[in-house]
Amino acid sequence: MYILPILTLVPLAYSLPSKTRQASSLAPQIIEQISTINASLISLTTAVNTFDGTLLHVLPQSLGVITAETSLDAAILKTTFTTKHSGNFTETESNSVVGTLAGLIAPIQTSLTALSGKYKVFKKTLESPIVLLDLKILKAHTDDLIDAVTAKVVPASAGLLGLGKSIIDAAFDDVIAVYQGA
Repeated sequence: MYILPILTLVPLAYSLPSKTRQASSLAPQIIEQISTINASLISLTTAVNTFDGTLLHVLPQSLGVITAETSLDAAILKTTFTTKHSGNFTETESNSVVGTLAGLIAPIQTSLTALSGKYKVFKKTLESPIVLLDLKILKAHTDDLIDAVTAKVVPASAGLLGLGKSIIDAAFDDVIAVYQGA
């Protein structure tokens, strides 16, 4: 008896405009996840440097490289996901996130240099096509992360991300060219 009048108001309640909740900034979590990316880069560089392609060690060393690369890619994807679901950053948060992200440029270059130096070994073990595919995927996912962060930072910080992206893309392009035989 009392339910019927209430039920007639339900469609009206759903048609009223609702105030959308502002997403909160997840900058502290993103900075923590960028630190995880850094640790994954170090692991990948170590795995690549220890890869010698000898018959006795090729399988465990290959698994080490694959595991490190997969861990790195997962960390990048997780950070991108978190960034996309974050609210916009304040100026202080933007500076912190961009500064932490800029700290990845040298480890990325070191890892890519190690991969470039091991091209002949990976080619000898017939793994160079896998490495090439992984490089292309990592480049795309890294670009996605930088684009996601660019959308959340204040405009003053966005220019720095563009510069960092061009440096990282150039490093990826150099190694990809090696693995493509260009």
